[in-house]
Amino acid sequence: MKIHSRAVLILLGALLTAADQFVKKYDGPVCNKTVLSCHWDGADVDSCCSPTHGLFILSLQWVENVGPNDDFTIQGLYPDTCPGIRNPRRVCDPTRVSDQIGPIIRSKKPSLYQELNRIWPSTGGDNNAFWSQEWTKHGTCVSTLSPKCYGDTYEKYQDVVDYFQKTVDLHAEYDVFGALNLAGVAPGNEYQTSNMVDVLRDAFGKEVKLNCDPSGKLSEIRLFFYVQGRDTYVLTDAVEGGTCGQTVYFPRK
Repeated sequence: MKIHSRAVLILLGALLTAADQFVKKYDGPVCNKTVLSCHWDGADVDSCCSPTHGLFILSLQWVENVGPNDDFTIQGLYPDTCPGIRNPRRVCDPTRVSDQIGPIIRSKKPSLYQELNRIWPSTGGDNNAFWSQEWTKHGTCVSTLSPKCYGDTYEKYQDVVDYFQKTVDLHAEYDVFGALNLAGVAPGNEYQTSNMVDVLRDAFGKEVKLNCDPSGKLSEIRLFFYVQGRDTYVLTDAVEGGTCGQTVYFPRK
């Protein structure tokens, strides 16, 4: 009897192990990867499959004495409404608010933390406070980064890392300073605003937005995106004009 019982237990264990191999973790909804945000045509699209706030703005700033001398730094990645109206809510998901974004990223992905310090610094000197604010106001508003969208594969703070990593990747992919430099547009000179816009349109295929401070110095360049599927960013033309006059001064850092 003892031998028989042991054999049964062994058999049950083997069956359970085999069954486990066929249990597939839920990894979020099945999405149509061709769907483009803000182009749903009345279709009921899962907010995990396409961002609810579907027009994204990558804000790159040029601030004297902040960041590398040969690169724009990141101001933020903003999910706006499709007509281009800024998302009015300051916090989209209060359960995911954190004032410790710096330590979180440093713990989860040290290489990303180092890059953020280089090209996403605060003009006020407190990087953690700056990043925490950007996450609270903008990162939590990216509907496709909701933890439920990851399904059973979600790891705590994966959404935080993905938001900042995507922003850094877009900054690298659309090398604004490099494009200007190749065209002979360099800091310390004044240019026709239309010429700078044309240079970047030639480089990226779409029109960008240039903003200047009240004295006419270049302060910010904005790139606009729709999102295909969950996370493929597709550059589109700026939906509004910039604040620079006919000429823009590109100051040295």
